[in-house]
Amino acid sequence: MSHTEQPKIEELSAEVAFWKAYREAQRVKGIDILKLYTDLAEEQKRGLASPGAREDFTELCNDGCFHITLAALSVLLRYSPQFENCWTALMGRPDNREKSAQNLELAIQTLEGLFGDVISSEKDGMNVEFVRIGRLPVSHVVSELRFLIRFINFAGTLHEDKEIRSSVELTKYLLTSYVRRMTGRPHHRNVSSLIQEILGLANYDDVAYRMWCNRNYKRIHRHFSWITRILVVASVVVAETP
Repeated sequence: MSHTEQPKIEELSAEVAFWKAYREAQRVKGIDILKLYTDLAEEQKRGLASPGAREDFTELCNDGCFHITLAALSVLLRYSPQFENCWTALMGRPDNREKSAQNLELAIQTLEGLFGDVISSEKDGMNVEFVRIGRLPVSHVVSELRFLIRFINFAGTLHEDKEIRSSVELTKYLLTSYVRRMTGRPHHRNVSSLIQEILGLANYDDVAYRMWCNRNYKRIHRHFSWITRILVVASVVVAETP
């Protein structure tokens, strides 16, 4: 029997409490967040063009992967090539990253200075004027800018490690590592089939995938196994919380 590396739900009380609070907050807004995620996962599975890839997705789920997380990683892999230009810009020049983050922080301070009262009323649910005219609430704009700053700073940590070459490479690692931890086995055939389908690689078979793993997995794993741990914990919490 394969040995998985999944934590027990009893060990994740803080994470369960966070998920329940988030789920309840969405329920108050009329959103069944688990159903939403499940529907999106099913849509992603149906979006796989070949029946073989859909069967690989199902087989991985049957062997331990959580379908929502596996679908999210599939989406991330699908769009990872589009991040390459951004990736190159963020990785290449530390001064560019720092300047960009500082400029965004200045923009946030400007918005908060000009629209402080508006932002406060939006957070209290009292001001919907921007929504009525089809614009984003100022508080949402500030939130998105803060997310971009965190993303830029995260890119800085990747740069410091100097062992990750592209967004595609990192995403392939995350898919590989997640499958291994959730199922206890590498599933080379299934994972290589998904990668081939999602990235449109004509001749990417399990032999090519094994070679990639042999050359790259341990190098990347030294620095980014923590991301996989987060994915695994999230999978257990969402899947097993009543």
